[in-house]
Amino acid sequence: MQGCLSKEALLKSYETGSREKINPTEEPLADIPGRGEEEYAVEESPTAANYTEEKLSHVGVEEESSEEIFTASHEEEPVERPRRRGFSPPSREQIFNWAPFWGVILLGAVLRFWGLGDKPLHHDESLHAYFSLQLMHNMENWISCFNPNNSCYHYDPLLHGPFQFHFIALVYKISQLLGASDNGVNTTTVRILAATLGTLIVALPYFLRDYLGKWGAWLACFLLAVSPSMVYFSRFAREDIYMACFTLLLVVSVARYVRDRQMRWLILAAVAFSLSYATKEATFLTVAVFGSFFAGLIAWELGLKWPVRSRVSPETSPWYIPRTAAPITLLAYLLVAGLAAKVFFAWLKALSIYVTDPKNTPAADLYVQGLKDKTVAIVPWIGIILGIYVLSILGREMFGKLPPPGRHGLATRIDPKQQRLLDTILTMPWTHWFFAVLCAWAVFLVLFTVLFTNIRGGIGDGIWQGLYYWIQQQQVARGAQPWYYYLLLIPLYEQIGVVFGLVGVIRCIVRPTRFRLFLAYWFVGNLFLYSWAAEKMPWLMIHITMPMLLLAAIGLEPAVVTVVNMAKSRLTRTVSEEEPREARSESLPVIVPQPRPRVGVLAGATAIVGVVLAVLLLLPTLHNMYEVSYVHAADGPHEMMVYVQTTTDVNTVMAKVDALDQKMYGGKHLLPIGLMNDATWPFAWYVRDYTNVCFNYPDGCAASARTYPVIITGGDNLYTAESQYAGNKGNYVFHQYHMRTWWDEGYKPPPCQPTKTDNCAGQPTWGGVGVGLWLSYG
Repeated sequence: MQGCLSKEALLKSYETGSREKINPTEEPLADIPGRGEEEYAVEESPTAANYTEEKLSHVGVEEESSEEIFTASHEEEPVERPRRRGFSPPSREQIFNWAPFWGVILLGAVLRFWGLGDKPLHHDESLHAYFSLQLMHNMENWISCFNPNNSCYHYDPLLHGPFQFHFIALVYKISQLLGASDNGVNTTTVRILAATLGTLIVALPYFLRDYLGKWGAWLACFLLAVSPSMVYFSRFAREDIYMACFTLLLVVSVARYVRDRQMRWLILAAVAFSLSYATKEATFLTVAVFGSFFAGLIAWELGLKWPVRSRVSPETSPWYIPRTAAPITLLAYLLVAGLAAKVFFAWLKALSIYVTDPKNTPAADLYVQGLKDKTVAIVPWIGIILGIYVLSILGREMFGKLPPPGRHGLATRIDPKQQRLLDTILTMPWTHWFFAVLCAWAVFLVLFTVLFTNIRGGIGDGIWQGLYYWIQQQQVARGAQPWYYYLLLIPLYEQIGVVFGLVGVIRCIVRPTRFRLFLAYWFVGNLFLYSWAAEKMPWLMIHITMPMLLLAAIGLEPAVVTVVNMAKSRLTRTVSEEEPREARSESLPVIVPQPRPRVGVLAGATAIVGVVLAVLLLLPTLHNMYEVSYVHAADGPHEMMVYVQTTTDVNTVMAKVDALDQKMYGGKHLLPIGLMNDATWPFAWYVRDYTNVCFNYPDGCAASARTYPVIITGGDNLYTAESQYAGNKGNYVFHQYHMRTWWDEGYKPPPCQPTKTDNCAGQPTWGGVGVGLWLSYG
């Protein structure tokens, strides 16, 4: 009967439809000569053996009713819309697709949570842990913090954004309710937030399958899961891993919104940006990189509407004349942006020098305070204007005054296929941007005002104080590292990421898409900006390694996909040869799956070499991850990534202090302790339960404190304390321990040698021997 299909046709249509459904590919970047999208499917359909088994049973079940089904489809009767089904267990194919991702996410979680509290708290970690504990106590008496005379936690850019303090305090509280040790406050609970968001980073590339391909997304998850820097700093209570998570979440959300146009992705992107800003002021660098790329993409898309080659005779037009003006507008943008960046960086340096001059600092402070006051006064009016605008839209919608759905104004001149970013911006419904802004502002308000206890100060400081503080810090140059610091540090740990990251950059240029070019720009931009910034620290490397690892997944994907297809093709041929013999012996009908396209010898050999190279590079990367995260995690001299790390001797000191308190006061934490200012951190955290601690010993203590049974000093006052309190002149027994350790920094440039033309004025005093000599004795 008309409308019926044979088994072979049904199977063929099913296979084709499934491939089309699970193989979405990104739109190519228009007007790039000689490029095409990938020639292989990025999502693999089930194996031929599975097709034979599943589709035979499928055809067999519906064979009797197929005539009725296809006949009914031709009758003009109203078809009831299918109802939403309740929960149904995932199919076998879905489980096979999810299992690799869940496996690597589980691996990432284990690597991040295993022995999380074993390492002593770093100097910076102790600050974050201590003030998070203070915030938790403040929130237990929340009403009192509305009184400005009470000492409650407020945002301080020295400690970076308020996000980590709020959420570490939340982890403390939850741990208390669950009955964790030390009343929920310990070195493990301090780092739970970092390990959790570090694990989330591993999972996020799953949502980029449309851009990276299934195998590319899985490789990105795996590389992020085992990366030495990503694992180590996911076990480290600093704000950088939080910011990295929110930055990647921002990238994922914007990419999905541009593709799907669903409001939830734009809201998630806005929340991610606001959380990143509330985490660390380095978000300004993210804005510079992302903003400059999107501005360049807009310049490219604007040029697509201006044909160039059509105005010239096709027979006589030179090969270098582009089809449209897109390359011209992009080049013009790059020239203008480059000049603007040069002027901006020069101005920023001059401004930093000006505000750090003691003669100008009071005036600069007064000017910034004026900016804060004006901002606090303007913000309510911005809210009122925005509210009136939204109410007017709602009013017009209620009375039917809004224009009918469709393109209006500038949107009618946009080609949605070639100018996707402009189309997304100009056709965005007002509800999308309104709720996104509303959610981002809500996150900002809640965190910077510390749950509304410091509204005026929180808004002003949140917008201006962080920027002002870090402009000042450009002249401080904390870390005192040379410009090539990350070029030396990252290859020392991330072998597979560096090699295939460079391969990924090449592939993004040779076979570009918008998203691939964005990843390459993100990596290069971050490498430049973080190398330019005055402060260079090991934990900042993750902002460079994260996009590098995504690029490494792009670079490694073709080799892995080719090898997998070769293996599947061999398996398919084996199954195809065996099944007809069995079918003939049992007189059964046979459906033989189509063989996969054969891989060329050169392509197959290249893929195998690539996979073997990846495995060889993975081995030292895994070794580095294990050593730096579990063996030498608190051993600075052995690991360049371990920077000014508290040693395990601190645990030894605290064990002796606890034993003495147990002996003298029955373990009630009443032992008097004198803490000199150079040992305040991390010991302020470790003596948090002791009620008789004198900080800034002896100047900040009463006269009776000079007889305290325990005095703890750091390296600055070490020999002064020994000569004053120990030996023949004192009544104390002096014991020396290692509080912090450093990696050998001989890679820094040698000191400047004055000459007739250069007196070395204003030159940094590096004090190293240079990279070459340093490597020679390493």
